[in-house]
Amino acid sequence: MSIIVESAGRKDLSEILLILNRAKRLLEASGSPQWSEDDSPTKESISKALDKNNIYILKINEKIVGTAILTNEPEPAYELIKYGSWDKLERNYYSIHRFAIDPLESGKGYAKLFFSLLTVIAKEKGAIDIRVDTHPINKAMQKVILNNGYCFKGIINLPIKNGERFAYEKVLGE
Repeated sequence: MSIIVESAGRKDLSEILLILNRAKRLLEASGSPQWSEDDSPTKESISKALDKNNIYILKINEKIVGTAILTNEPEPAYELIKYGSWDKLERNYYSIHRFAIDPLESGKGYAKLFFSLLTVIAKEKGAIDIRVDTHPINKAMQKVILNNGYCFKGIINLPIKNGERFAYEKVLGE
């Protein structure tokens, strides 16, 4: 079995969008409003992230089974956190966004593995801490985040309908 995490390229766009759309349908079926309406990943937003080399893919035996954005661009919604605080107040953090494993490949441990490897990549890039958020209804993502050693830090609000998100952080060795 070969396991590869690499930066995505233009050639990967259609497969990334397919995985994101499958994951979006799974979220909808679970009753989660995450990735609905104005929060949905679009071809344009994913293309912009590709242009910035911020998208990573997980390949198992040469097949793309996961995708995520890993970025050190500040997330405006992270400026105001309720019912808690970030451990590291510096702005030199990385964030993981648009994380998805192809639902056709679920139950194989790929989500935990991919999330762990993204954490290693961020550390290699010099991250002091990593932040991530997810909708309160998205229990599967919460499990992946917590199983990778991230801690619940409070609640943030995205500037969209149903924008409340649970916020998590993992402080890395300096």
